[in-house]
Amino acid sequence: MTFEGQTVLVTGGTAGIGLQTALCFGSLGAQTVLTYAWGSADEDAVRAQFADEGAPAPLFVHADVGRAEDTEALMERLREVCDGVHAFISNASVATTPRSLDDYDMRALLQGIGASAWPVVGYTKALRSTFGAWPRYVVAMSSDGPDRFSVGYDFVASSKAVLETLVRYLTWHLRDEEVCINALRSRGVRTASFEATFGRELGAVVRALDAEHRYVPAVEVARAAVALCSGLMDAVNGQVLTIDRGTAFSDNLQRIYEARTS
Repeated sequence: MTFEGQTVLVTGGTAGIGLQTALCFGSLGAQTVLTYAWGSADEDAVRAQFADEGAPAPLFVHADVGRAEDTEALMERLREVCDGVHAFISNASVATTPRSLDDYDMRALLQGIGASAWPVVGYTKALRSTFGAWPRYVVAMSSDGPDRFSVGYDFVASSKAVLETLVRYLTWHLRDEEVCINALRSRGVRTASFEATFGRELGAVVRALDAEHRYVPAVEVARAAVALCSGLMDAVNGQVLTIDRGTAFSDNLQRIYEARTS
């Protein structure tokens, strides 16, 4: 499998799942374009990781997925460096974390949807407008939040539910085009974003319960994204696939009962 000569766009690609995904594509020869907005990306450290993988050096573009002017600037930059985008990985996600009903705010909810869900449509359409062709593959990073309770995850989960719905409808609208669009759900992935959302205390509780194995390594999510863009899974389209090592089936009260020590 090779992606040599292909350009892969990864939003939020300088850390966490986005970075692992970009590294996986880069290790197979892809020229990756990584966007970031929040905080300062350590570009030298990221380049070093690509060099360790023998991957082409990535192109960095500062672009907030929630700002239309940043999207326009990104498309202009892409036009300068490539003739089209083979795969678009919609990974960036931003939303507030309410701790009680008093924290609910409609504007915050809509901002989360705009930054976390809309880009799968907005960026895909912008790429079509920029290059005259749709990206061959689109993969949107989701989570199991819409179906499972997590503390403070109200708005993120809502955004992911919208994201997954848009993936399905976008697939239908582009059913006659040469493009595959899917979403990947993952369970807990230990990243800086995960810690910022749920706090450091959760890690201590997980360790106390001897439940570290329930985390999903970011690289496993990344490899699933690469597989969806490999040409070997083109029959999979408009789907929401769960990457969780099968733990969703057993994550219930019966499992806790089965694992009891007394």
